[in-house]
Amino acid sequence: MKFDYKTTINVPVEFAYARLTDFDKFEKDGFGNMSKFTPVGDISAPKIGAKWKVRSEFQGRQRSFSLQLRQLVQNESVVLGNGSDKFDVEACFNLAKLDDENTGFAFELNASAKTITGRLIIQTMQLARSRIEKKLAADFETMRDRMEAGYHNT
Repeated sequence: MKFDYKTTINVPVEFAYARLTDFDKFEKDGFGNMSKFTPVGDISAPKIGAKWKVRSEFQGRQRSFSLQLRQLVQNESVVLGNGSDKFDVEACFNLAKLDDENTGFAFELNASAKTITGRLIIQTMQLARSRIEKKLAADFETMRDRMEAGYHNT
């Protein structure tokens, strides 16, 4: 199963990357309205291998899962993932410099099931696909608007 979202953010790519990799802020405030991050383990971000316990609402219930920082490329990408007994999930946040004041932003979430229970959950997500895509879009638009406001107010 795959979800994706693309937009243009009216800030320089360096600014967008700095905001996207502000792990201290994620741990303190969460990622927009989507999730709350709690660091776990001995490795802390921005080091590859940093892990978080993440709480997020799905289907009207709080869900918990783990995420690990898998890849970090300066001003280009951040990849978070989770390998569990039920799922493999990878979230890729990509940035592209369009010009000095505009950045292309692309998000891609790939999820695959390893078990029957995992397949049932993914099928449930497919049934709710339209609602999930609308929520993702709204949350990323809020993120974009905050980035732009933060940049233009500095």
